Amino acid sequence: MNQYNDPNQPSNQPQVALPNATAVLILGIVGIIACCCWGGGLILGIIALVLASKDLRLYKVNPYMYTKNSVNNLNTGRICAIIAVVFSATYLLFLLFLGGTVGWEALQNPDAMRDAVESL
Repeated sequence: MNQYNDPNQPSNQPQVALPNATAVLILGIVGIIACCCWGGGLILGIIALVLASKDLRLYKVNPYMYTKNSVNNLNTGRICAIIAVVFSATYLLFLLFLGGTVGWEALQNPDAMRDAVESL
């Protein structure tokens, strides 16, 4: 376990992991995987960003109390969550654009979709 030298920290107090660092990492990774699942990645990414902001506030209050590994997991999960939110939002905007130009009925019918794409 890494020990940071803070003059205000008692020497017998062990460092602990941030409470939601692993959850943020998992939600960020699964959010990237689920970015093409009709907004699933957007929901998971937003949840991960909310949890990450709570843990970042805890870390800023007392950075010497938490392990460096959990801070790295939190930052990695936060970056993955941002990527998941951007990809999911882009995918949903693309679906809205496609539904507006081609039509929602054509999106559900493969033959009508092929005819609409060929006419473009």
